[in-house]
Amino acid sequence: MRKLLLGCAATLTAMIGYAGIDAAKAQTAPAAQSPGSITVRLNGRVNWYAGIEASSLDNNSSTGAKTSTDNFLGYLRLYPGFDGVAANGLHYGAAAEIRINGGESASAETLYVFQAYGYFGLPKLGQISFGQQNGPAVLFETGTFEGFNDGGWNGDIEGMIPGAANPVYPFPDSGSQYNQATNKIVYLSPTLAGFQFAVGFTPNQTAENYTDALTSSPTPIIGGQPRNLIDVGGQYTQTFGPVGIQVGADYTNAGQVAGTAGPDVTGYKNLSILSGGATVTIAGFTFGGNSSYGAFNMADGDTFQLEPDGGSNAIGWLAGADYTAGPFIVGASFFRFNQTGDIPGSGAVTTTGLSTGQQQNDGVAAGATYTLVPGVSLFADYLYGFRQQGGYDFATGAAGPDNNYVQSQLFGVGTQIQW
Repeated sequence: MRKLLLGCAATLTAMIGYAGIDAAKAQTAPAAQSPGSITVRLNGRVNWYAGIEASSLDNNSSTGAKTSTDNFLGYLRLYPGFDGVAANGLHYGAAAEIRINGGESASAETLYVFQAYGYFGLPKLGQISFGQQNGPAVLFETGTFEGFNDGGWNGDIEGMIPGAANPVYPFPDSGSQYNQATNKIVYLSPTLAGFQFAVGFTPNQTAENYTDALTSSPTPIIGGQPRNLIDVGGQYTQTFGPVGIQVGADYTNAGQVAGTAGPDVTGYKNLSILSGGATVTIAGFTFGGNSSYGAFNMADGDTFQLEPDGGSNAIGWLAGADYTAGPFIVGASFFRFNQTGDIPGSGAVTTTGLSTGQQQNDGVAAGATYTLVPGVSLFADYLYGFRQQGGYDFATGAAGPDNNYVQSQLFGVGTQIQW
């Protein structure tokens, strides 16, 4: 999906490669093309799920609301783009990801652009891409085991579970405003002896250009606002006889908006995240894991935030395994993520610590994928997870002695049809 940074226009022309949007994260090279040719594509997919869930928040005693525990869920995504090769060997093109908004009825549905980027590249020198795209932390994410069903706890079927009962998934491709949909420039190197690296720069967390870029704020920003984000990562992939290995690592650093901290915190720390993972594959079995550590917070998932002063550095890790036999993939994973968590009221975070306790999130995922025919996959998913934070009521989103521990589980089936 994306790549980054070089200097002047001459360098830009000299360094660039190929691109093609994938459903989840990685950018791939287009098929070989002859000089002067252009390939236009409109890929897409339709996913559909049926599931039954149970959680601690299915019945909200404070509001009387009840969750329908059996549900259907589905969506459409489109991936338009084109790839060209100039007579001088320059590769160039553009790609986008278009999503539906998840409206309650067909008349309420609209389409929006989630990602859109262009690129230039030369195969021997690398690629520069620019626009709303994945950064190196996503491109080189290794060992999160999201391929044996809908994606484990980073799929879509968990959308059937009440949001506050979903354990927070700690890896960068779960936070679109951190490193998937924001405007950035990325340089991606060619692969040499199995090694590849990338560097990216994101000036702010504004995903699109329809408003002024935020550089300061006179009002409190819950979680803070990263700015001037630099992301450097790499990956090594190699096969030694019957054994395949892959190792990825990334470091992200960002400053912050010079805004008012607000009544709940005294200030925020600069964003700093170190992550890495590895897998080993032999005879169809793949084992491995991933970890992420640093000064960041993800109070309710999806959006990476700055860690408040007095908070604790976040640490997340995942271990998993899967087995592939022909069209079948089966697997399982477990993750744990400890973080500062929600800030439910004045005085919750002080310079001496978090008065409501650190938030812990655990998740187990298991399932299988069967490729019925090329482009058509069938899923079976099982998810179990819990969240815990002393002094925080997950049902009301405020400080309180109730619902400090919530759990959820889901069983579902589904299909993906892609072209």
